[in-house]
Amino acid sequence: RRQARARVIKIWDLAKASVGANDALKITLTGHVSPVRGLAFSEKHPYLFSAGEDKQVKCWDLETNQVIRHYHGHLSGVFCLALHPTLDILVTGGRDAVARVWDMRSKQQIHCLTGHDHTVGALLTKSTDPQIITGSHDTTVKLWDLAAGKCRSTLTHHKKSIRAMVQPS
Repeated sequence: RRQARARVIKIWDLAKASVGANDALKITLTGHVSPVRGLAFSEKHPYLFSAGEDKQVKCWDLETNQVIRHYHGHLSGVFCLALHPTLDILVTGGRDAVARVWDMRSKQQIHCLTGHDHTVGALLTKSTDPQIITGSHDTTVKLWDLAAGKCRSTLTHHKKSIRAMVQPS
């Protein structure tokens, strides 16, 4: 039972939910066959991106509530994703120990960022270099050159898995 719920994405109207309204649930999206591990809203388009343990990365059009794009390439579960702040680029990371850089519109893989020895569990994207930062269960953080698709630097002072990262706004 819990497994089935983990495959569903629900979008809520928090203003309505905070006053106990019965119609606070706006949208329910179904399509993943395993738990959903990552979500990201586009600031530029009416899109929601989702990533799951089913190896699937989906782009949902929130005007039609339908999947309009799939990004294929991960060999196992996808645990995180991030949208570039200024370019139409999606970055995904997963259990296959790589981060994949996608052209959001064409669905083409631009780079496969290799070098981690375990799950890529956290991602950051920035408009300035390093534009992609990955955190892994191998205890490293890598800073990537987006244009070249190469690692610029590896940070190694963590003792345990990197599962989340944040940057000041």
